[in-house]
Amino acid sequence: MSEDEIVSREFKHGRTSYAFRWNTSHHRALGKDKGDLAALWSHLELVARGKIPEEPFSNPFYVRASSLRLRKMSSHARIGLRSRFLRNGIVEESIEDDLVKRVREYHRLRNDRSYSSDHSILREFLLRDPATIAIEVPVWSETFQMSGHIDLVRFVDGTVQVCDYKPGRLERTKNRFLESLPQVAAYGEMMAHHLASTLRSALNAPLLPRVRCSIFDTHSSWHFGAEMFVQLRAAELIE
Repeated sequence: MSEDEIVSREFKHGRTSYAFRWNTSHHRALGKDKGDLAALWSHLELVARGKIPEEPFSNPFYVRASSLRLRKMSSHARIGLRSRFLRNGIVEESIEDDLVKRVREYHRLRNDRSYSSDHSILREFLLRDPATIAIEVPVWSETFQMSGHIDLVRFVDGTVQVCDYKPGRLERTKNRFLESLPQVAAYGEMMAHHLASTLRSALNAPLLPRVRCSIFDTHSSWHFGAEMFVQLRAAELIE
């Protein structure tokens, strides 16, 4: 598949430019007429046409999801929190799932032995991975007054997968992923909000969209539900 088959739109939000890309061929092959895939199609159509509000991305009272952090705590408390999430199955960890295998493969195709490429590697997912639908997808929430751009949106096992690529050194992976939980959970919350905002009965969709979040690099991946954001807020773990 060539770049010519990708729907593109550039956004300038703040000082940063974002290159939204949507593989409609992949989306059609996965399905676009019912359920969460139809709701996602509706959202991505609006994005592709530039029909998104400006305020969430320009109003200083809106928080960027990428700026969200866990509240300050001791190293011991952070290790305990991470262990509790993994032990209780709130976060699932994998070193051999599809995301990890693919990002390694795409590094090899580029002859990049650093295995820590920048975000340009996401284009390989868009072109080569049948489960990948779009990259750099803008999302926002009036309820929580926040906005952001999702690195990678896939559809896997009947679930919309909101993915964030966090490359870096192996020995820092778990700390890097833990620190990113509020950001990526916020993406999941915003995506779930957009999908739920469609006329779901007309799309033969369940009342609540099925959205999962993933943080990954070439070493491993973490997976958790979009409800993580509300849970972290309720526990006052986000600052």
